[in-house]
Amino acid sequence: MKDRTWIELSRAAISANLKNFRALLSPKTLLTAVIKSNAYGHGLLETAELAHKAGADLFGVNSLEEAKLLRGKYPEFKILIMGEVPGLAERASEISDPNFWIIVSRTEEVRILTNCKPSPQIHLKVDTGMARLGFFGKDLERTLSEIKSEGLRLDGIATHFASTEDVLEQKYSKEQMKSFSEAILLAEKYGFKNLVKHACASASTMLFPEAHYDLVRVGISLYGLWPSLQTRLSLHLSGKKDFNLSSVLSWKTRIVHIKTVPEDSFVGYGSTYQTSAPTRIAVVPVGYYEGLDRKLSNNGVMLIKGKRAKILGRICMNMTMLDITHIHDAEIGDIVTILGKDKEEEISADDHANWTYTINYEVTTRISESVPKKITE
Repeated sequence: MKDRTWIELSRAAISANLKNFRALLSPKTLLTAVIKSNAYGHGLLETAELAHKAGADLFGVNSLEEAKLLRGKYPEFKILIMGEVPGLAERASEISDPNFWIIVSRTEEVRILTNCKPSPQIHLKVDTGMARLGFFGKDLERTLSEIKSEGLRLDGIATHFASTEDVLEQKYSKEQMKSFSEAILLAEKYGFKNLVKHACASASTMLFPEAHYDLVRVGISLYGLWPSLQTRLSLHLSGKKDFNLSSVLSWKTRIVHIKTVPEDSFVGYGSTYQTSAPTRIAVVPVGYYEGLDRKLSNNGVMLIKGKRAKILGRICMNMTMLDITHIHDAEIGDIVTILGKDKEEEISADDHANWTYTINYEVTTRISESVPKKITE
């Protein structure tokens, strides 16, 4: 049976993106493929396979649950767990893995992980301006003092930039770099001198070679998506005009029904669209359950036979209506491209983001895990 909707993942695109990022790094800097949250909608295990074969040094995930899913297939690969692990003490046996690299914020977490047999690598988060996980200033010093006085283990130190991708002028990011340097010196003061240091996500990896340290964490741009227009402009202004990204994901479906309605017909829930002439309508079996943003109602388009077909009326839970009056040869069973290329036309995650007032991260991440994934060569 043909799939109602599916995602195609390009092996060549992920390989090219990782190769381009690798070219920015020194040979000693590790490259983490961030595949958390179902790989930003691309499929956790499918993307892991592609990133592993393309030469990533680590996988980056949000949760222990994601790490355990990967561990079943990659028994000795290094996995960076970046999110909090609730109930850490009760899950000590699950997390006792020397190839788990775990980011923590508090002394009690370091204490639990140090006592695991075997112990995972323990990386302390520093808050340099995100106001999320970790501490800074006196709170950071207190934490480091406690870790040292109790003889606990510490293997790494990390931070996260707050606004690199949102601006052309990087004053705040530079302040964060300075704060992180101070945190590293503070850690060294307490005797932690050979820590694995990391700060950069996709945008900062592109823009701040001085902040690459020992490891970078490439997420959104692993998938061929720019963190923002500002990032792309900043990179080009810095002289790196030849740095390119290749989109990994295409999202497709098929026409399941076609009908022609007369002039002045209402289409969809709430009668929010009324035809001004006889209109040929195609129905596709994708809606907001599958992850298609409802704000694309009467707004977005899909591609059929290389032509744009406007979304008519409100997107339903599992169906969407398209205007195919101008696509005379469209038939039931024809492939419809929701995201991706069809002949000379293309609809990108950035297009959806612009049409729905959000970011490309959300566009792909909201795609339901139930949508099948297919790897293409």
